[in-house]
Amino acid sequence: NIRTRLFKNNGPCSFYQFRCQNDKCVERGDFCNGRNDCGDNSDERNCRTSSCRNGKGIICGNAYYNSNCIPEEWECDGVKDCTDGRDERRCEDRFESGVYPYQIIRAKFLATNWILNGRNNASHIQKWGVNIPRTAVACHFSESSILNKSKNYNDELAYELSISLLSKFALRNMEDIKTSELATFVNSFLALCMNPRKFYMVDLIGQLRKRVDADKVANPYAILALCNAQDFITLNDIEKLLAAFQKANAEQRTDTQAIIIMALACASAQPDSSFNREELPDYTLEIKKKQYRNGTVENIKTTALVLQALFASEPEPDDDNFDEEKAIKQILRSQEKDGSFGGLMNTYYVLPVLSMSSLVNISRKHCPELIEDENEGLERLKIQVGEKWNIIYSIWIGDDKVLRRSLTLSVPANTSFYGIMKYAAGVDDKYKFEYNVRSRKPYIFALSGIMDDPEMETFWHPYYLFSNSSQPSLISKSPADVIPKNNEHMLFWYRKVD
Repeated sequence: NIRTRLFKNNGPCSFYQFRCQNDKCVERGDFCNGRNDCGDNSDERNCRTSSCRNGKGIICGNAYYNSNCIPEEWECDGVKDCTDGRDERRCEDRFESGVYPYQIIRAKFLATNWILNGRNNASHIQKWGVNIPRTAVACHFSESSILNKSKNYNDELAYELSISLLSKFALRNMEDIKTSELATFVNSFLALCMNPRKFYMVDLIGQLRKRVDADKVANPYAILALCNAQDFITLNDIEKLLAAFQKANAEQRTDTQAIIIMALACASAQPDSSFNREELPDYTLEIKKKQYRNGTVENIKTTALVLQALFASEPEPDDDNFDEEKAIKQILRSQEKDGSFGGLMNTYYVLPVLSMSSLVNISRKHCPELIEDENEGLERLKIQVGEKWNIIYSIWIGDDKVLRRSLTLSVPANTSFYGIMKYAAGVDDKYKFEYNVRSRKPYIFALSGIMDDPEMETFWHPYYLFSNSSQPSLISKSPADVIPKNNEHMLFWYRKVD
């Protein structure tokens, strides 16, 4: 069937590698280079010849007994392996005839490169952009051989994901974070092998479960995230999902129906499940009916979600009711020159399809162990129950204030200025600081990467900024001894003081 033909025989090698007969992978550039790179000489057997053995492959060049025979899967894959480029000619005609495994591999490779090219090496924060949770999940489904070349990528994503969620805690209360947003963080934590039950000792899964139980209407993505995190999906959850499916059907929201099917498929795999997997075809048939003649279902995003739902719920393709090959062909056609499928959201939904996978396949099963963050001091500040105060914390640099930046933080009442500074440093690297201890109290000597300069007589000084005064008020005490009040504006200013 189409799934076996396209996905089951891709082998261990990446797009830019040659698969040896012994299953070793060597770089394409090492093919026919005169060396036995494979170890079994399979990378040199079809070189400097006049024809391909058994008629399999593409002969490059016209020189008798001096041409290389490249693997047939390298034809029309976007890379000129023949010096004259003959392996990349008349490819449109070939694409019209069907979808081939190497097209899937190539599309996945290019999409992964697009994600990596979006990483900002020069930045100290937000190297991976603003939508870290979706980027993390997209990387989970991307070309692993590329990402594995740098073990730092996973650590970077995990760090930035933590900072992203911490910043939301700082600027908003937990109840102000949307349920779908929290679910996105749970899934991304699982993708990165982070423990969502102990994020600075906050149980994100427990928080999500409380919301799902309290809501009268299902949030399908939240229930899917709970299931991925191995939280039991109750009969009440199932009933709400089924009601949501009918509502989405009436409103023509096929993408929502696809997510509901994934949640039901995940729930049906749990021990003592409240949902019988044999009922799934009744629901998948509804979304299959919506396929257009050209293979799409509404648009590329929805087409990808429908394919994910079918991969998650049905072990074999249903050729009578849905043409998976046409759907995949339209997805491949939508890939842009930069490797994306029209932005992060589409690429995020398409990448699982290119692995014959789905959002149901996000779980901790691939993790040798879960990463747990033990910075409990910052956690205690963040999750302390009770009254919260809003504090504005600013940094100014230079007597003429050539650089200014500010954060508005929601912190527990009666938090010291020093505690607020620690919190800000956990949210944004630009607020990191260093201090000396005098009389058992911290005094700041470096902030935002800038140290006190005694030669220039320029130092960091703490101030109050009062709304009814044009001049800040100098603070002579340690930040640990200063307790800002609600809505007060605190400042550290790098300047000379007379």
